[in-house]
Amino acid sequence: MNFNDLFQYKDLNIFYCDIDSERERGIIINEDCMKILRSLDDNSVNLTLTDIPYNSVNKADDSGGLRILKKGKADILTFDLQDFLEEIYRVTQNTIIIFCGKEQFSKIFCHYIDKLNNEKDKISIRQLIWAKSNPSPMNGDYMYLSGCENAVWVKKKGSPFNAHCKSNVLNFPCGRNKLHPTMKNLALIEDLIKDNSNENDIVFDPCAGSSSILYVAKNLNRKYLGVELDNEFFNIGKSLLTKGYEETCKEKNKNK
Repeated sequence: MNFNDLFQYKDLNIFYCDIDSERERGIIINEDCMKILRSLDDNSVNLTLTDIPYNSVNKADDSGGLRILKKGKADILTFDLQDFLEEIYRVTQNTIIIFCGKEQFSKIFCHYIDKLNNEKDKISIRQLIWAKSNPSPMNGDYMYLSGCENAVWVKKKGSPFNAHCKSNVLNFPCGRNKLHPTMKNLALIEDLIKDNSNENDIVFDPCAGSSSILYVAKNLNRKYLGVELDNEFFNIGKSLLTKGYEETCKEKNKNK
């Protein structure tokens, strides 16, 4: 199944965005991402940009008396990571960017290094670092602040790269009004989409959360496909893609 086939699919909870527009079309699906991944054709999306559940924050029960910030269901990994990485690689034609936890980074990086070294795939791999210019001061009197997050960047041969001599350290502040516990800075996402795709490319987020990556892709005239398992976040994403960021934040805060 390819992107256009999904517009004809009737058996899933699918929200179609901009279906009548010639300039931009998008889909978000309320479903298990592995089910959708296995149904997609090879090389059916151009850029996969996603922020997977880190599967670690909620496990930090032994805090040593320090405050810990739990992310609830947004931190729970519901799929086998190795299977996920294989499927993402298969369906992505150009570039993959995966934000991940410290414990996951080496697994993901080594998974794709093996493709470079053992399978002789023609790919480039880098660590990306989001350096937060305003990290949370929580526990700052007792330890260094948590001021960065990691992502793995995998670019297949011939894929677009619209940056020039750009550092892999990306300096952006944290957002303060979040629609999702792990939502990334929208300007950071915009930078990554511009660097690694062109207009009318398909941007895919299999762990869409509140669909903020899809929202930025839409505003940059990309097609977009997202999958989100949780119904609450799926509905927030529907609002974001139709009403915009400010209005959706107001609605979310009103319902607290």
